Amino acid sequence: MELILRNIKKIGIIVVLLLVMVLVIVFTNANRTYSASDVLGDYADLNAEKPFVDIESWDLETEDIITPIKIPEETQQELIKSFKNAKFKRVTDVSMDTDYRVNITLNTGYAMWVDSDKKLLKLIDAYEYYTIENDSDFFETLKNTTE
Repeated sequence: MELILRNIKKIGIIVVLLLVMVLVIVFTNANRTYSASDVLGDYADLNAEKPFVDIESWDLETEDIITPIKIPEETQQELIKSFKNAKFKRVTDVSMDTDYRVNITLNTGYAMWVDSDKKLLKLIDAYEYYTIENDSDFFETLKNTTE
């Protein structure tokens, strides 16, 4: 009988430890932040020569739904720099009202949908939605550029 009780205690301790490990893993993944290279993917060259940005305004309530926005090269570089310095958080509970389609071209183009009001972005080729956790000025620069 003593042997059975000791084995039950050992199994109980192992189960509790496994539960604690699972909770720690879930908690750390829920609060994880991602870098720009994490968001864009393994092949994104954030130090590519001559990167540029092009932006299109999307407004479904106007006759011209898509309006290209010209932005100066200096502002393009500010947007790229703020995107590189951003820390992203993946969000799952989203309803997105797209304002812009932003294409950041580094070694290749990375197109994304942007909801400037909710400060959300979604890469067109991916199914993840992100917010920017730190104050990287990406959305502020975007707002100033498009006004």
